[in-house]
Amino acid sequence: MEGGAALARLLVLKLGGSLVTEKRMGGAVRVEVLRRIGEALTKILDRPLIIVHGGGGRVHEVAGEYQVALGSASPRGVEGFVKTSIETRRLNLQVTEILSESGLRCIGLPSTAVFQTRRGKIVTAGLDPILAALDQGLAPVLTGDVVFDRELGFTVLSGDTIAVDLSLRLGAERLVFATDVDGIFEHPGEGARLLRVLDRRALSSVRFGDVGDVTGGMASKVEEALRAAEAGVEVYVVNGLEPSRVVDALLGRETIGTRILG
Repeated sequence: MEGGAALARLLVLKLGGSLVTEKRMGGAVRVEVLRRIGEALTKILDRPLIIVHGGGGRVHEVAGEYQVALGSASPRGVEGFVKTSIETRRLNLQVTEILSESGLRCIGLPSTAVFQTRRGKIVTAGLDPILAALDQGLAPVLTGDVVFDRELGFTVLSGDTIAVDLSLRLGAERLVFATDVDGIFEHPGEGARLLRVLDRRALSSVRFGDVGDVTGGMASKVEEALRAAEAGVEVYVVNGLEPSRVVDALLGRETIGTRILG
């Protein structure tokens, strides 16, 4: 793969933390779910692909306990920064191993070593390892993570933000958010209507439930998705428990889910 022409066909997939780990059971990795997704992704091996996954239950638990998002202002922040980093490394290794064993050519990369922020906003991204992996036909697998911050000392950087940032920096054709629901709904709970299309104007009528996520949950995800869509990236939110929908969305085919429009 050489230059921007190849990357113009780039696909970015964000796997939500609810897909990657159980909400209970101590945040156990959802091995079968990841295996099925990995097997489905082998159908698009001819396209450059970047995967970003969420931290899931255990990572959010540790980051929240130590208030890592506050950086050095948190009394036990440094201890939490280290512990959260260990948890994300462990999770990223497990996710990458499962995807690899399912037939996907991929390699895990630490987001801590790639991104640096200022008050939570990405200011630098060392893309060389990502580009080198793509050049070898490998799918880089990154995760929401703790990163160094130029003002806070360190903080939490969500996988959603990472996925959008990479989509914009590398000119991705399409960005797909895979969650454990069918897409974006008008409101949480029974009887909610699935929104097949969502833009910023329609966002005011959508209510999001509180999911206890240190990175902001679905509301934050939609804001990040809109940022990518408004820059010209095709963005979809689909149910990753149905892997065929993930593949269809990545390839721009009609499927059940929500299209985010800029």
